[in-house]
Parts: sequence; C-alpha cells; structure tokens
Amino acid sequence: MDNQRYLTVNALTKYIKRKFDADPHLQGVYIKGEISNFKRHSSGHMYFTLKDEKARILAVMFAGAARSMKFKPENGMKVLVRGDISVYEAVASTRYT
Repeated sequence: MDNQRYLTVNALTKYIKRKFDADPHLQGVYIKGEISNFKRHSSGHMYFTLKDEKARILAVMFAGAARSMKFKPENGMKVLVRGDISVYEAVASTRYT
C-alpha cells in the first residue's frame, strides 16, 4: 500500500474549505427557509438549521452580526437570509462515494 496516495481527513477538509471559500458563487448567497434547532451560545453566536420541504443546511450567525438583529429568531420562523456558504473543517459533512 502506497501511503503517499492517501489524504488525511484534516487535509481533505482543508482542501474542501479552500474550494468553497474561493468560489464567488458561494459568497453573498440569498436563502429563504425555516429556522429549526435554534440555539444561542453564551458567546453570543447563534446556531440553527435552515430548512425547506426537501433539504436543510446548518447555519451560524456570529455574535457581531447577531447584536444588530432587529428581532429574536425562533424555531419555526420563516426567514430570508444572506450569507456565505463555507465548511467548518472540524466536522465537515461530506459523502465518500
């Protein structure tokens, strides 16, 4: 077995993150969906899922942006959001086929 051909999990997730972060089509994306699994961390960050009838995506709003919100997000709330699509390297969710 030639170990030189194998990527570490860390190397693979870093590569995927770089690809996502460099893609201009994944920056400033407008999404409409429903909030579920909403949690506000003690740091002020907000973690939630955006979903529709067919799919869901994990989301985070960092404390700086969360402080300027004009409403309190709640589960079941329909929202229109704008943000960047990225990969959190520590728990990248990908499928190996």
